[in-house]
Amino acid sequence: MARDQRRPGAVAVTAATLTKGPHDMSDLVDRYLGAVAALLPKDSRQDIVAELRDLIVNRVEDLEAQRCRPLDKREIEELLREIGHPIAVAGRYGPHTALIGPELYPFWLFSVKVLVIVAAIAAAIPAGVALLTAHGDARLVMRTVTDFIPTALCLIGAATLIGAAIERGWINTDGFRNWKVNDLPRVSKSKKRLFESRFEGLFEAAVTLLFIGWWTGLVDFPNDNVITTRGGEIVLSFSPIFQTLYWPILVMAVVQVMSSLILMVKPGWVRARAGFEIVTGLIGLAIAAALWPAMPLVTLVAPEATVAGLANLQKTVDLSLQVALWVAVAIMLLKLVIDGWRLIRGR
Repeated sequence: MARDQRRPGAVAVTAATLTKGPHDMSDLVDRYLGAVAALLPKDSRQDIVAELRDLIVNRVEDLEAQRCRPLDKREIEELLREIGHPIAVAGRYGPHTALIGPELYPFWLFSVKVLVIVAAIAAAIPAGVALLTAHGDARLVMRTVTDFIPTALCLIGAATLIGAAIERGWINTDGFRNWKVNDLPRVSKSKKRLFESRFEGLFEAAVTLLFIGWWTGLVDFPNDNVITTRGGEIVLSFSPIFQTLYWPILVMAVVQVMSSLILMVKPGWVRARAGFEIVTGLIGLAIAAALWPAMPLVTLVAPEATVAGLANLQKTVDLSLQVALWVAVAIMLLKLVIDGWRLIRGR
């Protein structure tokens, strides 16, 4: 090998030296390539090492041309350090192993922010209910925090698992890739409407997720089906039809959450949201049709009340539920017309 004329005894490594093979290669380069190779899969190890060797050779040639002399050991060390640590280089040249890639990261980060807000609402609302119903105590704040932390971590973990599955192609996202600029919403200069739409979607999703948590028993609300009045206690007994409709109601709530997520993430996907809203409306009409003949939906039991008083109260409750059911059906029919028009027009 050539000697560096600047420092006696310094060994110079030229680009030609690096191309003669591993036996004549600089010890530093040899160690560097060996460390990278140890982290690469066997089937592509030789090709990647050869490509990396060519990169080092080209970099050495460029530096030698700039400095008009061969590089010494210290300069080779600096060059290899600039290329990167063997672990980082193996990750760059080897198979894709990022949990959440740069293209998917903004979507993941946005979903994490939304889920943290949902977890906060899910922890705060039961605490508010407990305070309003006089079930709270001095430890309520601590319980709220301890409820929020595991809920938030579980939701973030679920979002990360879904993101990792999308990143590796386990979940088909072709439908989301075929987006059109024409589908994006028209945003005013103040962006007020876009903010309102996303806040509306966030509120819908949060409320519906809380309902799902209560419906499935995941969220514990202080509720013992007993109302305490001045005339005594009134026990509420719900119709068995609700157990029969457990899954249809749960499916309707899940579809509503998906519709709300579209409004948050992609407000311009009018047809997609309209489609989910139509499915929700149809399921809701089917549920209403099953609930009507099952009246009374709530039966009141009050041992301390008179027969006439209890009958009048039961009649009032039944009439209120019937009116509420009719109003819900009217709203769903109106939404079906509106969302059907949006599905056709796309706006």
